[in-house]
Amino acid sequence: MAPPKKKIIFLTNSDYGQANVVLSVAYALVHKSQDVEVHIASQARLKGPTSRLVKQLTADLGAAAVDAVKFHEVAGLSHFDSVDRPGNPTMETWLVNPNFSNVTRNMLNIAGLALPWSPEEFVEIYQDLERIWNDVKPHVTVAEAFFAPALTFCNRIKMNWIVLAPNTIKDFALPLQPKMAMLWKYPVICSSLPFPVPLHLIPFNVFYNVVAGVTVSTNKRHTRVSGHLHKVIGPDTQLLTMNQLGLVKAPPQGLRLLVANSPDIDFPFEVLPEFITPCGPITRAAPAISDTTQDPEMASWLSRGPTVYMNLGTHHFFDVPLAREVALAFRRLFDLAKCSKPLGQGNLQVLWKMPRKTSDGDDTDPSSTDFLGPWKEIKSILSPEMDNDQVRILDWIIAEPKSILESGNVVLSVNHGGSNSFHEALCTGIPQVVLPGWADCYDFAQRAEILGIGKWANRKAKPYWKRDELGDCLEGVLFGPHAKMIQARAKDLSKRHPEGAGRLKAAVEILALLDGPEFKV
Repeated sequence: MAPPKKKIIFLTNSDYGQANVVLSVAYALVHKSQDVEVHIASQARLKGPTSRLVKQLTADLGAAAVDAVKFHEVAGLSHFDSVDRPGNPTMETWLVNPNFSNVTRNMLNIAGLALPWSPEEFVEIYQDLERIWNDVKPHVTVAEAFFAPALTFCNRIKMNWIVLAPNTIKDFALPLQPKMAMLWKYPVICSSLPFPVPLHLIPFNVFYNVVAGVTVSTNKRHTRVSGHLHKVIGPDTQLLTMNQLGLVKAPPQGLRLLVANSPDIDFPFEVLPEFITPCGPITRAAPAISDTTQDPEMASWLSRGPTVYMNLGTHHFFDVPLAREVALAFRRLFDLAKCSKPLGQGNLQVLWKMPRKTSDGDDTDPSSTDFLGPWKEIKSILSPEMDNDQVRILDWIIAEPKSILESGNVVLSVNHGGSNSFHEALCTGIPQVVLPGWADCYDFAQRAEILGIGKWANRKAKPYWKRDELGDCLEGVLFGPHAKMIQARAKDLSKRHPEGAGRLKAAVEILALLDGPEFKV
């Protein structure tokens, strides 16, 4: 009789940016070892993606994978749902020009990002996680870094656990850099300051860091939640958030963090803290775009020619003025492509994910994909290519972004600098044009330029974009004097970070926490 499987549980928010790395590593764990049983505890939103993960594993591994991943619904709100509601700063307060007043305001709000739950909500989630954990009785627990109730629970129980973060090394390593480099060398999050910070801007960077530090250390919600935990759970309960994982102070002794990048694709550091284990990009395995679960028709369209793929994530919406700037930048690109050396077989194409929002003088349905009313202008700018089906502008794309990138036909990724978008393009060897609008997206735009794999295309127009600046960067990456160098550099980095290597590294680290020689790697 086979011995019982060892159990590994992930405690995670259901938000895509955080849960993506959990689903990625869960996939790798089941592939790596048939002797483990994976559990995922999260809010209801993640139930569907977990079911799709099981189907994907079953297609890969057969019937043995049917019960390899089990889902447990957690009470309460996810991190993003807690942030994005009345009483907290809305997304619009972050999507602003990063001038002095706006960055200062964001630093004043930054403590709320780490702890958006009320005391009662926090304890409700904590207790539900405790219930699930006691039912599962896992051998190893993996807590996602943004899920403060899970961090607090794991730390109190003193279990066999580790933290999995979708973040980069920079997010956790700065306080331990020598000579207080955090203050004068590395741009603070949300600031969009250059790296290294120029001499004349150092006072601003120091000020932003001080404001953030004071805000975090004097946060009243932290005091209220901590007090409620002491009252309901026990006086020995230490509230643990992402800020206590290296952002403000080092994590608890012995706790390790698995992060989703590596030193060669991050900002340069003099010190890599011992508690950080870089895994490289942790990306999800995606079906081929020709697969019936994706979009075979789109696969056929992509195969017609080299394609520019523009996807600015889930939080960017376009009104007519914003769409006009992009359309005019693409108009310039198409005109240039006609008199430039071909990028490959076939004509240049553009796939543009463009969810709409209304603006003054626009009474059309935002969910419409027709170009009526003021939207006629967008089609008129690109009408020859749209009539020839060289341009597809869609509010939603069925296929996963990674499936599109891995099609072999995408020659440029225009993205917002989100961690998933940046790393997926990096692993597929595709140059990037980055249009960051908030938070750490500015850091990823700078990484693209530091690494030589792309351009920051709204340095002047941030948090949005203008036709000339965007057009210059599109031209520079595809046809400019340094285009071949950028394309070669992107291919080189993809060879050093092949698809799946990061999630496998994280899986190996987690398996090593299990007892028994069969799990030693």
